[in-house]
Amino acid sequence: MTNINFNIDKPDLPDEQINKHKDFKKLMYNYQSATKPLYKTPLFKNKYNKIFIIILLVLLVMFLIIEFSDKETEQPENPAGKEQTK
Repeated sequence: MTNINFNIDKPDLPDEQINKHKDFKKLMYNYQSATKPLYKTPLFKNKYNKIFIIILLVLLVMFLIIEFSDKETEQPENPAGKEQTK
């Protein structure tokens, strides 16, 4: 059997380190976001989802602008010119 040593008389933590971990709201937010399944969270509740959706919408708008601007610049040849060559 292995020998296990327990340190019963641990030194006290400094006040700075204790105060660093006293944020209860952050603790509850992290706990709730970790325990709630991802498919049950709304899309706009998480800030990373908001950023992703905004980037996606910007890219979609840019794609649509480029597609429609290309179609407008492509002018068909003059149909009257084709009739004259016949």
